[in-house]
Amino acid sequence: MKLFDLDDELKKQIKPGLIIAGFTVFLIYILFNLGNIVNIIARFLGLLEYLIFGTVIAYVLNQPMKLIEGFIERNNKPNTFWYKKKRGLAMLLTLILFVVLLVTIASIVIPSIIQSLISVMSNISNLLNSIFDNIDKIFIYFNSDFRTHDIESVNELINMPWQNIVRGLLEFLTKNADGLMANATNFLGTVGVMFTSFIFSLYLLGNKEKFLCQFRKLIGAIFGYKISKALFKYAHKTNVIFSSFITGQLLEACILWVLYFTTMHLFGFPYPELIATIIAVFSFVPFFGPIAAMFVGAVLILSENAITALLFMIYFQVLSQIEDNLIYPRVVGSSVGLPGIWVLLSIFIFSNLFGVFGTIIAVPSSACIYTLVKEVVNTIEQKND
Repeated sequence: MKLFDLDDELKKQIKPGLIIAGFTVFLIYILFNLGNIVNIIARFLGLLEYLIFGTVIAYVLNQPMKLIEGFIERNNKPNTFWYKKKRGLAMLLTLILFVVLLVTIASIVIPSIIQSLISVMSNISNLLNSIFDNIDKIFIYFNSDFRTHDIESVNELINMPWQNIVRGLLEFLTKNADGLMANATNFLGTVGVMFTSFIFSLYLLGNKEKFLCQFRKLIGAIFGYKISKALFKYAHKTNVIFSSFITGQLLEACILWVLYFTTMHLFGFPYPELIATIIAVFSFVPFFGPIAAMFVGAVLILSENAITALLFMIYFQVLSQIEDNLIYPRVVGSSVGLPGIWVLLSIFIFSNLFGVFGTIIAVPSSACIYTLVKEVVNTIEQKND
């Protein structure tokens, strides 16, 4: 005699609930043991450092390479020289674009940013004094008797020997031989890892179809046809989400840098190179990035003039509206498809787990997880119906 003798109809009704309950318990277990799981994954990924970095570099370089290769295919016949050598030409042009971008950043952008930083660091006392003077002018404008200079801690902050502090810090960094050797060793090690990973990424790009075919065969042999088909389907959606997000965000960051750099020069705002770079970098972090960039830029400009800082905030909001309504939808699009509340939660969770890198990958990673959970729930509901 069976202990539980259930008819087929009841089994069909109970089975979806059991699957959802088991999946929920599994998620709760992961959340409660997230730290241990992350540590285990980190140790495993450390063993595959070159492979991972090489794959990431290849994935990023593959985005413009696909566009160039597609352009060659569309504009050349199959029997022509250019069509037959499309892969090599696409890789070569991608590398040329990459080198041109690095040279442009190293020769134009970085020197301007360093000059702005030196100007700020060498005049910290004057900068702080100007900021608090402009704040006091705002209180005077509103007929308030409050003055920031009346606060003792503010005066102590302004009168600190900032130049001596900066000079001492630089001397400490330059004279500390152990620190220099350690930093030099770490730097050389990082350069070695990145160079090896870069060479490996070129090999991956040149034979990507072959490697993908081998990987698919391996997955099919391990998991079988049905599970492999579902994995490949989800992997394709993940690839679409990440490739669209990465390509769009990189292109948007470049557009924002050019837009803010040119318009800040046009309107005469100070520190255009530095602030435009801050805005472009912070654009990778949704919601909080633009707000943080605006306040950093406003504080820098506040050292020059309070009214200019206020005008900069207004100018930033106007350009942000243009970017949100015209640039972002056309460049990045709506491929991520993640509700706003989940975007906020993903930023908090991934930033706590992976730091700054987590804030960058939070949105596409959460979109992939959201898509997976949504499809699992929809599949269970369809079977239930």
